[in-house]
Order: sequence, then structure tokens, then C-alpha cells
Amino acid sequence: MSDAVINEQPEVAVAATEATEVQPVEEATPAVAAADEGDKKTDVADDKKAESMPLKTTTHSNHKDFKKNRKYDPTTQPVTDDPEKIRGQVEFYLSDSNLPTDKFMWESTGGEENKPMPLKTICNFKRMRQFQPYSAVVAALRDSTFVDVTGEEGEEMIQRKTAYVSSSEAQKARISASVYAKGFGDEEPSTQFDVEAFFANHGHVKHVKLRRTAEDLFKGSVFVEFETPDEADAFTKLDPKPTWQGNELLIMKKREYLDEKNRQIKDGEIEPNTNRRNVFFEGKERGGGRGGRGGRGRGRDDKGRDGKSGEWKDRRDQDQKGGFRGGRGGRGRGRGGRGRGFRGGRGGGRDRDNNGRDEKKSEDARANTNDVQMPTIQSTATKNGETNGKRAREDNGGDAPPAKKVDTKTEAVAAQ
Repeated sequence: MSDAVINEQPEVAVAATEATEVQPVEEATPAVAAADEGDKKTDVADDKKAESMPLKTTTHSNHKDFKKNRKYDPTTQPVTDDPEKIRGQVEFYLSDSNLPTDKFMWESTGGEENKPMPLKTICNFKRMRQFQPYSAVVAALRDSTFVDVTGEEGEEMIQRKTAYVSSSEAQKARISASVYAKGFGDEEPSTQFDVEAFFANHGHVKHVKLRRTAEDLFKGSVFVEFETPDEADAFTKLDPKPTWQGNELLIMKKREYLDEKNRQIKDGEIEPNTNRRNVFFEGKERGGGRGGRGGRGRGRDDKGRDGKSGEWKDRRDQDQKGGFRGGRGGRGRGRGGRGRGFRGGRGGGRDRDNNGRDEKKSEDARANTNDVQMPTIQSTATKNGETNGKRAREDNGGDAPPAKKVDTKTEAVAAQ
């Protein structure tokens, strides 16, 4: 990772309560002196309290052009031929921490196929342009213990020495070695580099991810993956707590942060984020507005069935009371339908596709009867109101039997 020096930012000024001017007197009474001393202590306490709070973001999103929300600019870094920095950056692109979530790199290398890719392609990345000349990049990577460099001079290819292997246990280990930190304020062109350098002082850092909204606006918080869980634990237990521009950071283990968010959603304290961008992982895209496999996206809109705003828990309760009927309602589309995975959720689109296929099968069946006419069932009804010797029900004086009551909830469960 980058070893860029942190650009010190001026501390945020904290407004202090201005003391009222008092005419000088020869002797201040004990009461006045005590009041003055109390005001000073209050001001100091307020200043310390403000410094202990995480730095907040103040930038507003540019809704017309999301690209302007991202301030990251790698040209802020000086040109260098440092072999350690070169190896660290290139190895990161192919690492387990980045490869499965980087769509371009995954498709370029074939993921677990570990196909070699042109080194010049990587050197064209914006962040790689600080490493010059090209020959210095090649020389640095030939000494790598993680990647191999092959091919003719000027047309070098690069690949991992050991192919990536998908593993749920490895994913859990990376989460255990990761922390959540909040309080980095608004993004500057060098924030990515500054934050990396900040965490490099606290252990071996494998990945620093600036968290962003769906509109690419920096949230002021990051996920940081250390090399080992012990390093992550040590960072969260620092005393005093680490600070950024004089303000204390809010820090916790990433697993704790995710568990807390899930609890808040389950208890109805916060609503699930329906504006997430699609997440790429190991060749598949999921999440985001489309709802992924389970129908967690927005569906038609962010409102209830009647078009009015409502809490998601209320909408869920309404669905449960109604036996999840309708199929098209709910929060997301699922894979093919618009439901939440009940009667019309994951199978919604599949049902519509089957209808088309069933119609085609019916036509094929009719075309393959070898001109043998299908038997028809004659109606017992007669023309012009004739009864054919049979009495109508009303003639018997009998009423139609009551309709059988159907348990819609049981029916919904059986259809899952």
C-alpha cells in the first residue's frame, strides 16, 4: 500500500462561548471569581467534548453528475521508481483482498483460471502512472514472491504464482482481520493515500476501502483489512483512541459493525438500504436496486402498495396478514418477479416464461396428433332453456352448497 505522508489539515475550529466583558474592579468578590473560573472550565470541557467527537462530513452530493462526488486524484502523488511501492500496488490488484471484488481484474485473469494478463494494461491504471519508467516496474516485479512476469521485453505478461481459490473460511478470516473506522470528514484528492499512510502506522495493511454512497459520495468512514486478526484487535483496543485532525475516531471490528447494522434492521430501528450499487464478487453481480436473488431491491418504488410512504415493517406485516397474495407487491423484484420471494418473488419471471413455453407445447401437441381429432365433451346444457327431462336445482328447491373456505396462508406456504 502507499506510504504517502499524511498532509496535515488544520483542525476544525470549535466555537467557544464568548465571555461578557466586565468593567475592571479593584477586587473581585469570591462569587464573581468562582463564576469566572466555572465558565473557563465549561469552555475547556466543551472543547474537549467536541474534539472527542468523530469529524463529520459536510459535502452535499452532486445529483446531476455523480463523477464529481469522487474527489480521488492519484496525480497528487509524486512520480517514483520505488520497487517496494510498485510491488505492493501490483500485488494488491491480484490479491485475495481485491481480485474477487474487482470485475475488470477478475474477467481479465479468468478468476480461478489464473490467466496471465498484459502488464502494460495494469500500468495504464491511473494509480500506476506514478511509477516510472516502465522498466522499473518490470524489474521490481521480477523480485516478487507473489506474481510471475513472463513474455518478451516490452510485452510482459503477469499472473499470480498460485491461483485464487474461493473459500468461505478465507472470507471469514478477512472479515476477522478488518476494522470499521469513522470520522475522516470530507474527501480530499489525497484522502485515499492519507488514510492508507495513517493505518500503516498501526500494522501491516492489506486493503483500505473508502466507503461511499450509491452516488459515489465519501461517507467519512472506511473498512480496513489488516494482515492478521491480532493486528485488528490491537488497533481497536488502542488507548487513547486514535484521532484524525484532532478528532477521535469511532472504531470497532468490522464483524461487530455488520452485526449491529443487522440487529438495527431486524428491530426496525433503521430501514434496509435500497439504493446500493451492484456488488461484484467472484464473477457474479448482486444487490443494488435490482434486488439480487432474494428481492431486496426497490421493486417499483420506495413506497407502500397504496403509493404512500410507510415503514418497511408495516408493509411486511400487511403482506403477512394478506397471506402474501398478489405476487407483484413487496420490496424487490427477485430474480424474475417483483415479489419478495413468496408467491410471485423468485419464481415470478419463471412463471411467466413457463406460460410461454406451455403455450408452445400445446401448439406442438396439436400439430402432432396425426390428424386424429381429440375427443370432445358434450355439454349437458340444452338449447332454448330446455331441461332435457332433468330438473334444475332451483326446481328442487335446493340452494347451492356453501363455498369451501380456503386458507390462503397455508396455500401461500405450500406454493413456496
